[in-house]
Amino acid sequence: MSQPARRTVLKASAAAGVLAAGPASTLLWTQPAVADAPGAEQIHLAYGEEPSREMTVSWATAASVRRPRLRLGRPGGDFGRTVRAETTTYVDGLNQVETYTHRVRLRGLRPDTEYVYEVLHDGSAPRRSTFRTAPAPGRVPFRFTSFGDLGAGDPKWKKSAVNGAVAVRQVERFNPLFHLLNGDLAYANNNQETQPQCWDAFMNNMSVSAANRPWMPAPGNHEVEAGGGDLGYASYATRFDLPDNHTRDYCGNWYSFQVGSVLFAVLDGNDLAVEDDASIDPATGQSVYISGYSEGAQLRWLERTLARARAGRNVDWIVVSLHQFAMSSSAASHGGDMGLREQLLPVLDRHAVDLVLCGHDHDYERTHPVRGTDPGSLLRPAVVDDRPDDIDTSKGTVHLILGGGGTASHDDTYLTDPDGGVPDAFVRTQRLTYKADPDAKEKATWSAVRDPDQTYPYGVAVFDVDPGSLIGGRTTITVSYYHTPTATAANPDPAPVLFDRFRIHRRRRDTHHVYDSASH
Repeated sequence: MSQPARRTVLKASAAAGVLAAGPASTLLWTQPAVADAPGAEQIHLAYGEEPSREMTVSWATAASVRRPRLRLGRPGGDFGRTVRAETTTYVDGLNQVETYTHRVRLRGLRPDTEYVYEVLHDGSAPRRSTFRTAPAPGRVPFRFTSFGDLGAGDPKWKKSAVNGAVAVRQVERFNPLFHLLNGDLAYANNNQETQPQCWDAFMNNMSVSAANRPWMPAPGNHEVEAGGGDLGYASYATRFDLPDNHTRDYCGNWYSFQVGSVLFAVLDGNDLAVEDDASIDPATGQSVYISGYSEGAQLRWLERTLARARAGRNVDWIVVSLHQFAMSSSAASHGGDMGLREQLLPVLDRHAVDLVLCGHDHDYERTHPVRGTDPGSLLRPAVVDDRPDDIDTSKGTVHLILGGGGTASHDDTYLTDPDGGVPDAFVRTQRLTYKADPDAKEKATWSAVRDPDQTYPYGVAVFDVDPGSLIGGRTTITVSYYHTPTATAANPDPAPVLFDRFRIHRRRRDTHHVYDSASH
């Protein structure tokens, strides 16, 4: 099962010229300019395969435009480079609205360098912003941020709230190098009569930050849309141009990139989870269920990617981002997913992954470091250390639920055993009907910190990477989770409030030690 393919055509004349046949839902083309051409909007950045030298700039227009292009320069200088944009369109299958997106893939950039850019087309005023490339590969300090479950930032859209706009501004407050967006982006599938317009609102909200720094997304269950092609990803795949995973059919569904000594692997949890929680197709009344669509291709890619990283000396940390989770103790939880426990967790254990960042439940929870499973359990991850704030992740992986980006609902009530007072959690062991309740429960021995504060149900996680200074010495990541208080008319941009802070550490790998995955 594949998603709609993209195709490229020449843009040298005003007449549209199609070079190759392809699905009607996703086309690349050009048309003549029209009077009063619409301006560029929804501008956002993403890394290419080499973040220190590659950046993709994407934007949208409300209609076809002539000669979309980007001008690139340095602060205080002239625009010395102009690059034609590639235009991609798709037609939403539920309402036949066509969306026009444009992108430029910039290569040959200088590492750790600030650039100024403008996007424009004939008949429009340019839109200007800046970005900074990642540092050259090596051991350097940097900051990134993360959350999932954002929404369009406006309560006029179902599942969205004003805090989705606040969350984007919070990212700008912390000035990270880039942001990880852990699935459930626009919730357009909850607005089926206006799916494309909801996406437009989401992208314009996101661009407040994403025009200045890369936002690197993972697909969530709400990105699976009826009328969006075989996998439901037509809108997601058209709007985001992401690093190539070198698969024929699934480019962008999962991918990796490296910044400093940290490898980031972004996964498609819809392929791995057993939960049935996708869009309902109004034509059939059935959900668009895509679990297992890659037939193991994603896991094989992940195994190769992590093994290669751990075999070398230039990757200290591995951070995985996806939407669904293996553990949650929320009373409103979707349940720890047996598909992830069976398929994904053994791969993470074999390659000593440090952090797993998820969304899905609209709250904050972190686990103790875990590795392996407890005997006689539903593959319950086994705790290797219960120290709260200085954690050696070479011994076990810390999982974080960061689902409080700003959607309209929150899940920060938690299950507790009424007799012992310890956390309980739901587990989903099999595919059930659409949004059915989980079918089992376990003691949540793995739960370390839960955030029950419903006054401040939203938040953003900030990660500060310190590579250390000694060969083979200690490197750390300090993780700070901040509440983003609900915006009000009197305080539309409230200051973040620290809720949880901890540090993880491990030894740098720039020694002659050869990694043995079988020992982890």
